[in-house]
Amino acid sequence: MFRLPTLIVTFVALACAASAAGQVAKIQTTVKHRPTFVDADFAQIATYLGELTSRTMELELGVCATVTASWDKPLSSDELYRAFLDIARALGYVVVEDGLVTKIQLTPETPKDPTPPCRSYPVRTR
Repeated sequence: MFRLPTLIVTFVALACAASAAGQVAKIQTTVKHRPTFVDADFAQIATYLGELTSRTMELELGVCATVTASWDKPLSSDELYRAFLDIARALGYVVVEDGLVTKIQLTPETPKDPTPPCRSYPVRTR
């Protein structure tokens, strides 16, 4: 006798929670970002983007750079992540994506000892 009202209340609560979760997901996918990086640490940017995109970012020992970049228009989380990968490639790093894990590595030809010097973005040719 008491189970039916409890079941109905539980069902209504779950429906409300599902609706709220759907709204949060919708908000997260429409948020735009317009960061400006000035001599920003590459590893800190990777950490931030990992949290923003729910990805695991793995930087190989020796991956080091300072980044100066800004964008004229706001970017979605995915666009910002893709822009970060473009920066990593422009710096000469190898990007390997495996599911929700993004690995940024030195090229095979890069000597690992001594540790390579930090790089700068934008890359300037002399």
